[in-house]
Amino acid sequence: MNVSLNKTEKKVLELLIEDQSFTSIELSEKIGVTKRTIEIVFKSLQEKNMIERIGSKRDGIWIVIR
Repeated sequence: MNVSLNKTEKKVLELLIEDQSFTSIELSEKIGVTKRTIEIVFKSLQEKNMIERIGSKRDGIWIVIR
């Protein structure tokens, strides 16, 4: 199944592959978008079954599924 990703989604995935413990604030600073944009991207990637959150909001990590 092909899933289309926008530029920001692709960049977030690349960074999460590099370091799963990135926070939304850290990602927003690295990519140059707002924290809210990253939260929207997280939700989108979860709905596309691309990432999964393991652990709590505070201490968890993001797992890239595919």
